[in-house]
Amino acid sequence: MAKYITIDLGASNGRVIVGNLHSFEVMNRFVTRNEMFHQEMYWDIPYIFSEIKKGLKEAFNQFGNEIVSIGIDSWGVDYGLLDSYGSLISLPYHYRDMRTANMMDEVHKKVAPVRLFQRTGISQNQINTIYQLAAMKQDRSSIFNAGAHYLSIADLLNYWLTGVMANEMTNASTTGLFDPVARQWAWDVIETLGFPKSLFGKLVSAGTILGPLTDTLQHELGASSDVKVVAVGSHDTASAVAAVPSDIDEIMYISSGTWSLLGTKIPKPIVSTEAHMSGFTNELAVDNTIRFLKNIMGMWIQQECIRYWESMGEAISWKELDRQTLEQSDFKGSINGNDKRYLLPNSHSSLMVDRIKDQCRERNLPVPTNKGQYMVAIYRGLAEAYVESVTHLRTISGLSFGAIHIIGGGCKNEILDQWTADSTGLPVYAGPAEATAFGNMVVQSVAMGQSESLGAARQMLLANQKVKLFRPSVN
Repeated sequence: MAKYITIDLGASNGRVIVGNLHSFEVMNRFVTRNEMFHQEMYWDIPYIFSEIKKGLKEAFNQFGNEIVSIGIDSWGVDYGLLDSYGSLISLPYHYRDMRTANMMDEVHKKVAPVRLFQRTGISQNQINTIYQLAAMKQDRSSIFNAGAHYLSIADLLNYWLTGVMANEMTNASTTGLFDPVARQWAWDVIETLGFPKSLFGKLVSAGTILGPLTDTLQHELGASSDVKVVAVGSHDTASAVAAVPSDIDEIMYISSGTWSLLGTKIPKPIVSTEAHMSGFTNELAVDNTIRFLKNIMGMWIQQECIRYWESMGEAISWKELDRQTLEQSDFKGSINGNDKRYLLPNSHSSLMVDRIKDQCRERNLPVPTNKGQYMVAIYRGLAEAYVESVTHLRTISGLSFGAIHIIGGGCKNEILDQWTADSTGLPVYAGPAEATAFGNMVVQSVAMGQSESLGAARQMLLANQKVKLFRPSVN
């Protein structure tokens, strides 16, 4: 049976995986490393590419001629700028870098927020590509002016693999510079902001075959020229949603990881005032429908707390942390899972644990004093944010939903799964945890002619992937 290589890059870690719609094996697992230089935060993209190659070499060593294709998905909004020779000008900035802190106001002086939402369907958030590019144009003009080509992170890595530059549309749709109706760059917005039109290149749909690996990489990795690189749903959430284990049309999902992305699929963008005010966004799905969703902070808050405790020399056991959380389940403190104070990483002057304590005080709620209570405050706050978003989603979309599908690594948090069911009053289907990897493979299988359609590939997933049901508790 044909095998596919999935390169799945999250904001915390990455993996090179080989498999099919039945099962897979991890060839390399690595941290998607970032570094801070003079208070600026960058992705260590050469290291990430080196780890990708390490995984690819192991994959071809083990599975050789069984492999037919490769697909990359990654987090969104970040990018690389290339010069006219196709060389990367500088390390890509991390979306949590502070340079965009005041850039939304500057951009909105040129394009009103309502107009911007109507044109692009994207909720305004300081991490968005549009504000990152505006910050670079304003404060790093020498770098910006040297740019000849914009590529998202996944597009950049595809270019390094194949020598082919292309902008895959699920990722382009998250930039705030894309027209989701015309399926084209929003040229009027680009011109208004003074960005060169030549910076934004050819758009391709998910499932486009870009070509083989470069000759150099074929020899370095031991790969055949028959192996193709496919532009999959290169935004990781697009790939994850492609693997939601349901055969009904009206699905509600939470793609749970560093971020929690709660939404549904709809045929065309919703750019109403209600959608704008509620913070919903319209991003392209792999089948050219719309992922109508809201970004909620997600497990990033937990990750930063754990990072701090580990930096203080404490060994963190997930099993023990869960035990402590359940032991403290009556604790009444909680955070606001949509609060932007949680966007930035720990610093010596602003620890995540301190931000949680501050918000509990502001809300006149008990302040956590131990790890279990911190986890309760985080999980309760996320569950409350889900309830609010579910209410808004139903009202804005006019759809009714009978369940929530939680997919991605965060679905392994069974405490949050159950509390989500309890808070929303809806049954929760948790899994697959590897939805992004499987969704990536779904698109590859269709592109390579191994599956008749996305629907047929998804049916194969349904037959092979297990999910766990969490029913709302009866009080």
